[in-house]
Amino acid sequence: MLAIPFLTQLDSRAAVKGSRDPLGVQPIWSRLGRHVVGNLTTVSNSVTDFTVLLLGYYFAERVASETHVDEYVTTFLKWEQLAAYARAARNNERSFRGTERVARRLSESKTAPLGMGSDAQILSNQKIYGLWGLYSVPGKASGLLEGDPTHLTSVARDLVEQVHLPLLAKAGLRGVRTLIERLSSEHGFLDLREHGRDEALLDSIARVLGTLRAPEKALYREHLLYGGPGDREATHGLQRAFADVLESTLDDPDWRVTPESILFLAHRARAMGTAGEALANRLERIRTCELLIAPTVALFEHTLNHEGQSLQAIAQAVREHWGTAPRDTIDLGATEAIEPELRAGTGEPESGTRWMRLARALHGGDYEEAIRLVLEQNATIMKARGDAAPWARLADGKLHVNLRDDSSPRLPPGERLPLYWRHAYFIDSLRSVAFALRA
Repeated sequence: MLAIPFLTQLDSRAAVKGSRDPLGVQPIWSRLGRHVVGNLTTVSNSVTDFTVLLLGYYFAERVASETHVDEYVTTFLKWEQLAAYARAARNNERSFRGTERVARRLSESKTAPLGMGSDAQILSNQKIYGLWGLYSVPGKASGLLEGDPTHLTSVARDLVEQVHLPLLAKAGLRGVRTLIERLSSEHGFLDLREHGRDEALLDSIARVLGTLRAPEKALYREHLLYGGPGDREATHGLQRAFADVLESTLDDPDWRVTPESILFLAHRARAMGTAGEALANRLERIRTCELLIAPTVALFEHTLNHEGQSLQAIAQAVREHWGTAPRDTIDLGATEAIEPELRAGTGEPESGTRWMRLARALHGGDYEEAIRLVLEQNATIMKARGDAAPWARLADGKLHVNLRDDSSPRLPPGERLPLYWRHAYFIDSLRSVAFALRA
């Protein structure tokens, strides 16, 4: 039996949720989530990171223009490194990408290298796992970046030139000339000492990134929270309505996404007119989907922990754990209505049919059939991806496991299923942006 390998010395925020998807549920929840959040991803949830992104593209363009060397990525990564040290050392931030390496260098050294070398990068692969790789597409979707090669849109450039650069100039940086020179240098080190050479540089960057000013809030509200000009096509305006509904949750520190909380938001949305009615319908479809796929994924993970056991024994253990709980959570009529979305895992009609059979099996407490179907779904997904074998299979009445994820959570008890939620649908990202931009 093989265990899933993992890498050491990898920043915990570098991992993209859903990178392992044995049942093909990520395309399903992504498709449903895109009806209400058109521009953000599961990891593009920081307004400050978007500011770093825009400044990075601006400085990359400036350096290329002034040096006549098109090292856009190099300049961007060096700026991201500068910004990270300023955020950690001056603003005491601990939630940006690369925070672990930055914190370690701040505690261990008085200098930090800037550049493309592995000793300078703040993530195992900063280009892929940093803002260039993870925020550029959401930046384009939000109407802040455009074109090929990618560059700032006019509204984003106006924000940088009218708000951010004057703040840097006030800090005595000769109108960003010092910053341009540092980013243009082929080799360089950042002086991290409190009264060192780069104290003013770090202070000025921290000041720009430490507070959201009125022009920034106005632009980001329109482009990040409401989806920007592309939202007319992406969600047909539903993202704006969703953001408005989410505002009602921002004062509750214990709020989280559950089937119950989504149903409550759908009820609130219905009082908002035509857009609200459409939003409510979409939220209810998301809720219906999660009430099926969340316990199904949990059932699959639970099954993988029973190497060598019979199908009947595994099913009996699930029956003792869940009883008839799925009968109260899975609405077969509502699930039938989202069958087209359930096909998104593989793109073939049998996938939607299989999910409906799963819904009926769980609803009816037929856990032997449900386990057979999740194993069949996994085998179908692995075959579609060209992988050699499914994660597990039944042979001679016993379960044979090829691959197991030992980090999987325990099977939730039956009484928890009405509140059980596992997948993102981009909801928390939108709420994080709403929280940052609240009045």
